[in-house]
Amino acid sequence: MRRELTVATVSWINRTPNPITTAVEASTLEPDWIPKTCLGLAATANPDPGEAMSDANKFRATKQFRAMTYAKIAFTADDRTGAVSAVDDIESWQDPGYTPPFSQTSFPLTFLAPDTAVWSFAWYAGEMSPLSKIYRNARHPNSVITGVGASETVLVNALIKFRAGKHTDDVGINNVGCPFHVPWVYNEVLVTLASGQIKLYGRGSKFPSHRWYVDGKSVAKNTQVADTSFPKKPLIPIGIPRMPGMPFATATNPLAINETAMLLYPALSAGAPASGPQTTLTADAKLTTPVDTHPNAVDAQPIVTATV
Repeated sequence: MRRELTVATVSWINRTPNPITTAVEASTLEPDWIPKTCLGLAATANPDPGEAMSDANKFRATKQFRAMTYAKIAFTADDRTGAVSAVDDIESWQDPGYTPPFSQTSFPLTFLAPDTAVWSFAWYAGEMSPLSKIYRNARHPNSVITGVGASETVLVNALIKFRAGKHTDDVGINNVGCPFHVPWVYNEVLVTLASGQIKLYGRGSKFPSHRWYVDGKSVAKNTQVADTSFPKKPLIPIGIPRMPGMPFATATNPLAINETAMLLYPALSAGAPASGPQTTLTADAKLTTPVDTHPNAVDAQPIVTATV
């Protein structure tokens, strides 16, 4: 039996949930880099790629993604034993995506902002680690997928490790005042033949969102970690005595964000410190451990599976 199969992954940034509601918060809340970062994520978000993707190359041309992997393969399996004798590459590619133009219509008050670098109208390409690769009939050495049965035959295992490009990183450091460079994020897909059935495993970083497709149909999805509101610091700093029974004793400061309590904070703070340079692409070349253990990488979501 010879069968053709297409596998695709898409990573993107959802517009919601996001704690930012108006551009005013970027100038009234502290530390201001938090609402400014959330504003930037909201204003450069992507549409969900959806449940079906009939043409991955056509979708790629829209640039509305943070990363993509595509592989069209053909494999030959024995009709009686199921043993795979060949896995051939028909077409394959990986793309680290783009930061879209800033959507000022979503936040009209940003038209008044003097810093035009923040709301650029250009598309800025992302960066891809040299570890990003599509393997056929073999496992990726930096895989974060575990629990694959010993009887399953690997057809394709692809990992794309990516991050926003230099322009986006520079805006974050120099204009937004973020204390961290953009971190590494990733999306992995593993497809096996198990007892004559196609099985997909997927795993991605906790940010952004990810979808996995087989033959043009979305079979699994991970939604990015996100906050619905900004947690606030206590009005009376910890360590200062509070009078029992007084309402203000447990009140919060409406203008002071408790950034470390945010669900998104571990992802925002995973990047290299802004006090030094961004980590280089070549620094990745010799890493042999799972991608979620790499320096400046965001933690992984749970593994998702689907039998096709």
